[in-house]
Formats: sequence, C-alpha cells, structure tokens
Amino acid sequence: MVEAMTKKERVEAVMEVREPDRVPVYPYILTHGVYAMGWKLPDMTTETTMDGVKSAQATLKTLEMYDYDMCIGTYQDLYFGVTELGGKIKIPTKFGSAVSMKEPPVKDHNDWERVQKMMPYDPRKSGRAKSVLESYRIVSDKVGKTTPIIPCWWPGPTAAMCMLRGPEALSMDMALDKSFAHELIESANDFAIDFLSAMYENGANSVCHTGEIYGVELLSAEQCHEFVVPYVKKLSQEIYKKFGQKTWLHTHGDYKREDTYPLIGEYVEDAKIAGFHPDDKHPPEWLQKNVKEKYHIFIAGIIHGPGPLLQGPISEIERTVRDVVDKAGPGGGMMMAPSCEVPPDTPPENFRRWVEYCHEYGKYPLVH
Repeated sequence: MVEAMTKKERVEAVMEVREPDRVPVYPYILTHGVYAMGWKLPDMTTETTMDGVKSAQATLKTLEMYDYDMCIGTYQDLYFGVTELGGKIKIPTKFGSAVSMKEPPVKDHNDWERVQKMMPYDPRKSGRAKSVLESYRIVSDKVGKTTPIIPCWWPGPTAAMCMLRGPEALSMDMALDKSFAHELIESANDFAIDFLSAMYENGANSVCHTGEIYGVELLSAEQCHEFVVPYVKKLSQEIYKKFGQKTWLHTHGDYKREDTYPLIGEYVEDAKIAGFHPDDKHPPEWLQKNVKEKYHIFIAGIIHGPGPLLQGPISEIERTVRDVVDKAGPGGGMMMAPSCEVPPDTPPENFRRWVEYCHEYGKYPLVH
C-alpha cells in the first residue's frame, strides 16, 4: 500500500510521475468560488478594483466544501490589466456568468504606441492585479503548509489576446502583421512572467500552471511553432530559474493529429514543460501512451466541464472518473482536471461527488 500523503506530497508525486496515495484533483477554478459563496461578480470585483479578502474567502470556501488537492490562490478572470491600460471590461450581474472584454486597449498601431509606453505594467502596484496578490497572501497563511497553491496566468499569445488586443485582431496580426503580433505577444509574456513571479512572492508554493487558449484549435501547427512555443519556453525557463518550480501547460485543440502531435514534443523538449493538460478531445488511454509514457511527464485526466460536471447525472460523473483512472492512472503521474475551468454554475453536489470519486477510485495501488 502507498502510505497516506499530504496534498503537497500527493501533487509532488504526480509531478515526478510517481504513484501518489490517491489521484489528486485540480479543479481549475476561476469564477466558481464567487458563486459558491452566494455572491455575484459585482460583489467581488468592479472594472477597476477587486476585493482581495473576499477573493481569498471564496478560494478557502471551495477548499472546505470540496476538499480538492491543488488550488489557485485567488479569484481570476481573463482580463487583469485591461482597464489600467485604457480598455474596458464588463462585469456581469447574472448568476453563473464570467467577465468579458468590451474594448481592448490596443485597437490599432497608434494605440500600441500609447500602451507600449505604459509597459511593463507592474501587478504589484495598482488595480485588480494587486488584489490578487493580497488574496494569495491570505490563502497561503491559512493553508500553505499543507496545500499546493499554484500561480496561474497565460503565456504570450493568450496574455496578449486577453490584456491588449482581443482574439480576432490578434489572430489577424499573426497571419498578416507578424512583427506587430510578436511585439504584443512578447510584451504580454513579460507581464505574465512578472505576474506569476509576484504570485510566488506572495505565497504560491507549487508548480506553475499556464493556459494557452489559442492552441491548435485557433492556430495552425506552424503558427503554434512560431507564436506559442517560444513564449511558453521563456516563461517556463524564467519561473524555474527564479523559483525552482516547474511549469505545466493547459492548451486547446486536437493534438492527436499527425500535424499537431509533434508540438507536444516541442513543448516537452524545447519549452521544458513538466505536465500536459489538454481538453476533452484526448481520451485517457491516448494520454497514457502518447504523452505520459512517451515523454515521462505528468498528465491531466479530463472530465468534460460543460458535460457531466455541469449537467450530470452523478452516475456519468462516476463512470467518467472510473474510466479515466483505469486508463490513465497506472504508474501514477496523473491528476484529474476539467477540460477547461470548472463552469461557474457547476452544481455543488456534482463537484463534491467528482472529488470524492477521484479519491475513492484513485487509491493506489489501483485494483479496478
């Protein structure tokens, strides 16, 4: 039998592709915690300010409610820094919704000349980003001795899309104005590294999680090679150099195809990622053979967030957990995660049972 582990020890075993005592759960919560508190987003954040104390309370509440294994130390949405640089965001009042961008700071080259003079934007000094760091300090003081608290932010292209330019315009830049795209992406990647560093400085204590929304869902393999891999590499190298922490990658799109699969090798061998968190297009048996066993990195076994996690029934959540554990759990090196963030309006009972099933059916040695 594998001896009982703390949450930190459990996650460390997975990162080292060893067998933990049980499969850990990383729910990738961004907004759900706000609604779990019975709040709506305007109770947490405005366009220009955020309540760091409430953010920490929401994080700690979900840890108490669900007892999952690895947390982000704050409420997050995708758009920190937008308003400080002259853009506009929308804070919805409807339950279960998420923040969106109304107007990016960079609508054209002239805007970039203005915004570029404001970069690098320091997340430690002002705005909603500063409150993120307050939340990390509070969460770390409460649970940092036993719970992995991870920093989470987006590498170059996704950071530039969310912070500076918007998805359609940046996609066009990458196709038609490559030098401009690289300027935006490099600047946003530098902010990402600084923001992640500030999270470590304020209590993050575990592996770095970076999420690339474009992936091969919106970009070709060639575009990913040019516009994504180098920036993930720089980010992961800087985090390891500064804090001795590895980085794992969340990404979208189908990496099983002949033209996209080699990118995983680039991420592992060139960018030095330590783990791979894809979307629900990737069956557990494929991840076991083609990622974990081939590259000896840890993987995220996937439950489809908008599928059974949101809609149920409970029996389908149980079936999915059993299937993932049976097919991707042997040998360790696997944690459970949603295909993207846990949907904000996920029913608490679904969430709770998901974690319970992972811990129950994921006990080592696996005997299913």
